[in-house]
Amino acid sequence: MYKLQFPVCLFLAFQLSYLVVLVATRGSKNNTSKWQTLEGDSPLVIARGGFSGLFPDSGRYAYQLAVQVGLPSVVVWCDVQLTKDGDGICFPDLKLENGSDIDTIFEKRGNTYPVNGVDMTGWFSVDFTLHDLASVNLIQRIFSRAPNFDGPPQKILTVMDVVNFAQPPGLWLNVQHDAFFSQHNLNMRTFIISVSRRVVVNYISSPEVNFLRNINARFRKSRTKLIFQFLEHDDMEPSTNQTYKLLLRNFTFIKTFASGILVPKNYIWPDINLYLQPHTSVVSDAHKAGLEVFASNFVNDARLPYNYSYNPVAEYLNYIDNGDFSVDGVLSDFPITPSEAVDCFSHMGKNEREQVKLLVISSEGASGDYPGCTDKAYSKAISDGVDVLDCPVQMTNDGIAFLLGIYQPQR
Repeated sequence: MYKLQFPVCLFLAFQLSYLVVLVATRGSKNNTSKWQTLEGDSPLVIARGGFSGLFPDSGRYAYQLAVQVGLPSVVVWCDVQLTKDGDGICFPDLKLENGSDIDTIFEKRGNTYPVNGVDMTGWFSVDFTLHDLASVNLIQRIFSRAPNFDGPPQKILTVMDVVNFAQPPGLWLNVQHDAFFSQHNLNMRTFIISVSRRVVVNYISSPEVNFLRNINARFRKSRTKLIFQFLEHDDMEPSTNQTYKLLLRNFTFIKTFASGILVPKNYIWPDINLYLQPHTSVVSDAHKAGLEVFASNFVNDARLPYNYSYNPVAEYLNYIDNGDFSVDGVLSDFPITPSEAVDCFSHMGKNEREQVKLLVISSEGASGDYPGCTDKAYSKAISDGVDVLDCPVQMTNDGIAFLLGIYQPQR
C-alpha cells in the first residue's frame, strides 16, 4: 500500500532539482565572499547515506538524489561494513536489522557479539556473504519517517556500487567499528586502501584513534583527508581508553594523525531545554591547531532549538555564517537544505534589498520561541525585525491592564 512507483520517484527528484536551480539563481553573493572556514573555502555539504531523510539510508535512490539536488561539490557519506567474504558495503548501522529486512529474510541467523566490551545481539554483516545480502531489502530506519520507499528495488550497495550508480563529486568513507571487524579476521585497512587505488576517496573518518594512525602513513601525501570522529562526551574511545571529552582538549595529539575533526553539533552550540547557550570555542581552537571542523547530526524533521523558529536553514546559517566562525562542513540527512543555506542564504545580512515589502505582525511576540506576551518573546520579535507587535490586552477587576493571550481550547 505504501509503495510508490519509480516514475513517481523520478518526478520527485525533478521537482527537488528544479527547486535547487531556482533558489540558486536567486542566491546571495557568496561566490566571492570570504568564509571563516580554515582555508576560506565555502563549507562542505556531506550527504549522510545520501538523501536519507527521504529514502532508505545508503540506498541507490538516496545517493542519486543527493547528487542531483546538492551543491556541485556535495560529498556522499558511506558507513562501511565488511561482509563475511571481505567486501565493503554501505550501511548506516553495525546491526543490519536497523535499516533492512534481514531479520525476516534470515530469521534464525541473528547472533551475539561483544562490541567495544558490551554484548550486542542482532544481525551482523560478518555472518553474511555479499551473495547472501543480495536478497535483503533496505527500509527506512527512522520510524517517524514515511516508509513509502521501503523494499525493492532498494538493495544493499557496495562502495563501488555507490560510485558507479551515483557518480558523486566527492566520497566520504566512515569506519565506525574497525576493532570489531578485526576480531572477526576482517581487515578494514586493506579494504579501504584497495578502494582508494580504484577511485578517489576524499575523506576517511573514524572514532577509533588506532585505525586512523594505522592508515596515516598510506594517505599522508594523497588527496585523501583523515578525520577523527567524536562521539558523545562520555563515550570511551577504545584505543586510548579516554573519553571523547578528554580527547577534545588535545588537538595537538589529534593533529598527528588527522587533518580534521567531526563533532556532534551540540559540541559547538549546546542547548538547555531547547534554548541555545553561547557557542563553545571548539571551532576556533581546532582551527588554531590547523584542524578542519565538520559538524554532524543535522536533520530537518527533529525538534530544533526554539532560537531557530522551526527553520532548519536558520540552524545551518548559525554554524556557517554567524560572524564569529564557520564550520568546514555539515553532515546532513537532507542535503538540499544546507546546499540552499550555503549557496543562497549566507552572507546576506539585514541590509539586502527587499524583493517585496511585507508587513510582518507578531503573534504575542515571538511566541513560537518563548511563552507569548513575555518580555523575551517581544524582545526576540523585535530583534527578528517584526514590523508590528501584537499585544492582547486584558484587564484586572481593579482596572489594571496587562498583556495575556486568550486561550482557545481545541475542539
